[in-house]
Amino acid sequence: MVSFRVVGQLSGVALTALCWSGIAAAQSAPAVGAPDQVAAAGAAPGDITVTAHKREQNLNDVGVTAAVVGGDALKQQNLTSLSDVATRIPSLSYAAAPNGTPVYTLRGVGFYETSIGAYPSVSIYTDEIPLSFPIMTSHSTFDLERLEVLKGPQGTLFGQNATGGAINYIVAKPTDTLQAGGSLTYGRFNQIQGEAYLSGPITDTLSARVAGRIETGDGWQISDSRPDDRNGKTRNYMGRLQIAFKPVDGLRLLLNVNGWKDKSETQAGQNIALQFQNENLGVPYGYPVGAFRNPAEIAAPFSPNNPRAADWSLGSSLYGPGKVPYADNDMYQVSLRADIDVGHLGTITSLSAYTRFNERQGNDSDGLPINALDVPLTLGTIKTFYQELRFANDPKNPFRIVLGANYEWDKVSQQMNIDYSASSAPIGFGTLFGLPLGVDAVNNDQTMRNYAFFGNVEYDVVPNLTLKGGLRYTDARDRANICQYDPQAPYNAGTLFEIFTSAYQGTALQPYVPGSCMALNVDAQSPANRAVDYLPYGAMGPYQQTLEEHNVSWKVGADYKLTPGTLIYFNVSKGYKAGSFPTVTATALSQYVPARQESVLAYEGGIKATLLHRALQFNLAGFYYDYRNKQLRTKLNDPTFGLLDVLRNIPKSSIKGFELELTARPARDLTFNAAYTYLDAKIDEFIGTNAGGDTGINFAGTDVPYTPRHQVAISANYNPEISSHLKLLAGATLNFRSSTIATLGGDVNPSTINATSTNCVYCIGDYALLDAQFGVEDADGRWRAFIWGKNITNTYYWTNVVSGYDTVSRFAGLPATYGVTVSYKFR
Repeated sequence: MVSFRVVGQLSGVALTALCWSGIAAAQSAPAVGAPDQVAAAGAAPGDITVTAHKREQNLNDVGVTAAVVGGDALKQQNLTSLSDVATRIPSLSYAAAPNGTPVYTLRGVGFYETSIGAYPSVSIYTDEIPLSFPIMTSHSTFDLERLEVLKGPQGTLFGQNATGGAINYIVAKPTDTLQAGGSLTYGRFNQIQGEAYLSGPITDTLSARVAGRIETGDGWQISDSRPDDRNGKTRNYMGRLQIAFKPVDGLRLLLNVNGWKDKSETQAGQNIALQFQNENLGVPYGYPVGAFRNPAEIAAPFSPNNPRAADWSLGSSLYGPGKVPYADNDMYQVSLRADIDVGHLGTITSLSAYTRFNERQGNDSDGLPINALDVPLTLGTIKTFYQELRFANDPKNPFRIVLGANYEWDKVSQQMNIDYSASSAPIGFGTLFGLPLGVDAVNNDQTMRNYAFFGNVEYDVVPNLTLKGGLRYTDARDRANICQYDPQAPYNAGTLFEIFTSAYQGTALQPYVPGSCMALNVDAQSPANRAVDYLPYGAMGPYQQTLEEHNVSWKVGADYKLTPGTLIYFNVSKGYKAGSFPTVTATALSQYVPARQESVLAYEGGIKATLLHRALQFNLAGFYYDYRNKQLRTKLNDPTFGLLDVLRNIPKSSIKGFELELTARPARDLTFNAAYTYLDAKIDEFIGTNAGGDTGINFAGTDVPYTPRHQVAISANYNPEISSHLKLLAGATLNFRSSTIATLGGDVNPSTINATSTNCVYCIGDYALLDAQFGVEDADGRWRAFIWGKNITNTYYWTNVVSGYDTVSRFAGLPATYGVTVSYKFR
């Protein structure tokens, strides 16, 4: 474990190394058609722009807690994804899900659900256009002005599904002068990254910007069983075209067409424990406990504590030879923003967008070279339409309002094909029933419709006191059709479920019809009862349900300017996240019952002070969250099939904490940053099943998963002139996260763990990451060349722990990476 003493020592190293300021790189945001202005890293503290109220404001004038990362900081630190950014921002955590769906938790509020059709608790936007599902956010971190992370419920202006906060990508806009630039990076694992943009006027009223990025690299994971085999190669391609049009005064249009293609290899897990299912399955038939364990699983070695160690299958019983970890995914989005000035009254803004995502990929999550639990093929599509219309009056008015409405329509389809043919299941069920189970498939089709009306008010009672309030009404509907079926002859699983149906109904056994839905109409918690009313008791069939919900989000608060450079604020807000249907394999239709909407009632107060003639910025915020009906992917212990996934609501949780941030500029070319977040996130009320299948556990008082108690980021930047034409770039960044857990009660090993290579299977250990950059740039900023390193101490850390059928695996962070980057700007 990493102690605070070690962190202190590393902090000294980081400060001595004069590291780059990445938590709040100061810059101003240009309007559409204005020059692409990015301030130097040494800009004075306090010059940071955010759009928390859907208008550009100086962060120090707004009573919200936010972290802002500038576009130059993203490039210099080689932060190429939101998961990279999460390592730099205390209170923002990232977990790698087995199927590649990113999971973000902000101040302890997050939703760990791996299906592509699950709304998040931390919403993500590109220029206020929602990327409604986390899987869509994979490749948006390029050609940006800045990235904003707004902390706390943002429901009044950003809608439901922002109970944890909102993340907004602000992309670089078309310019009114001809500009171009590009960068080229070469790094470890033959990593090649190329990015370029071209921007400028076409006519007096029309301008455009085109940008693209390519990422390639070799595999970085090493097979435990085949030392010469590699996994994790990178093949990503991204592009964005923007056209800004000002046909007349008072009318501004911005068309954005963007997309990406991902043909990389998905990350494989690290095998760290055995947790065999149905150990007592054969006991009633005279077999001893553990009689059906697969010797191949037992013989497979545990992965060493090495970030590169992992293992994966080179084929599946479903599809034959072919490496299981792979991806062939793509997304495109078309959006149009229209701003119409209404005289001196204000501006009407329309946001329209259509987004489509396509998924075809395989995932090996068991960390084994055999199919203990693999998903060799997942097919998915997402189609989203979004429309927002709002009015905002003159931002200089002492009484400022935003009034609007939005509509969103989403259609999500996902098909998961699961291979567990090398687990204990085919041995046990083959021995007892003559039906060796090994494959399964589930389809989840959902159609969502959401509409909302919202308003926000700010009133300057006196020049230094602003009262504010917001309200949003949301109506949400989600229609789901979920079908589990047997995808492969001789349809052993389908036949077994037909046997169960015959037993439940007392009827003659029927042959399984290929493709038919086979989950049973029984309540897994109360097997004598039906799960749904539209099917006979015990019958096989699909789960069809409509979830209709509505809510009212609100916010009230006050901002008080104690001095021109000191703001004190207090906010009370309530936000909601929509309910969700799971994509899981099930024996009973009751496993598909959705989790209902969750809510967060948040109390927050803070101070922002710009001191010493703008050489020092001090921010302090404290908060308390009353978290109701938190949605959780947890376990059901089925007497026949063992541990199965379900979605549940945790009745009550609470989160309290504080955040401290300091930005200092003791000299013109020297900037230091330090940020610390303390979180105490607890379950107050919930009885359920742990990750090992132990039932009836009272989780009251246990920690909320993915919520490190202590999070620290320390950085600095030194950028002096070394000649009349050159400036030095020198820096490093230290980030520390204390330990947390990946599942409820994860700090105690379940009783079902049979063997393990670690003392705490479901713990996520503490870690500290040290990054650095060193190079030179032209005095006028036209070109730069520098070397960089990320995780340069090669720290072994992991962001998630996942249980499979018989196995438990970790998902490790990247090892040390390093490289060189050169860039040039034409103006």
